[in-house]
Amino acid sequence: MDKNGLPITNGQIKANAFNTYFSSVGVAENNIIPDTRDIALLSVLDSIVISETDVLQSVNRLRSNSSCGPDGLLPILFKGLKHCLSLPLALVYNQLISIGAVPADWLTAHIVPVFKKGTAGDLANYRPISLTCVPSKIMERI
Repeated sequence: MDKNGLPITNGQIKANAFNTYFSSVGVAENNIIPDTRDIALLSVLDSIVISETDVLQSVNRLRSNSSCGPDGLLPILFKGLKHCLSLPLALVYNQLISIGAVPADWLTAHIVPVFKKGTAGDLANYRPISLTCVPSKIMERI
């Protein structure tokens, strides 16, 4: 509902209303950088190797009913093909780690309003969730 209590039917106006509301309840940047002390390193992580088993374990923990991200690939696809995809994904992840980069799509998320409770017409009764790419979720979990 808009500020006058009238239903919003246009998708663009609806998206803008959620955007305005979600950004208004977020934390504002104060441009203050916290003071940090130099800490002596006790150990150094100089290499990371992701194995096929690591990928399998991460894929097994995916929720099958989750939505897809900007790439349009569903988690159920990865779960169904996990034995075929685990080695290629491990190779890709290790390559990405070695060059210190990730695909641009992995840095993109679709923000979707999810109804909590109460009146469906009230923007305050929704919370935002970020839908990210499944391959990114798998690697993050590892």
